[in-house]
Amino acid sequence: MHPCPHCHHSGIHTLHKLLSVSFAPATCSLCGRRAYLHIVHGLRAMIAWVLLTWVFIGVALWQSMSIYLIGTVPAFFFALDKWMLSAPMRRCE
Repeated sequence: MHPCPHCHHSGIHTLHKLLSVSFAPATCSLCGRRAYLHIVHGLRAMIAWVLLTWVFIGVALWQSMSIYLIGTVPAFFFALDKWMLSAPMRRCE
């Protein structure tokens, strides 16, 4: 659960936070008000994941071992955690 920008209590589920955008905001389960993540946080996570994926592809080609491509999965979760889950939510007025 993540803090609501209105009541400051943990009332927003993780999946709802990740899927919230300005036209489809997440609803706090405690106060019932709405909040969303700004699109910039999603773009940062996507760019970080794509860059890390290309690093793993380069290492896999350089070492001639495709096992390094498994690193793209933790890179995805790192990008989500670093730039989306830790990002503050905006209030819907």
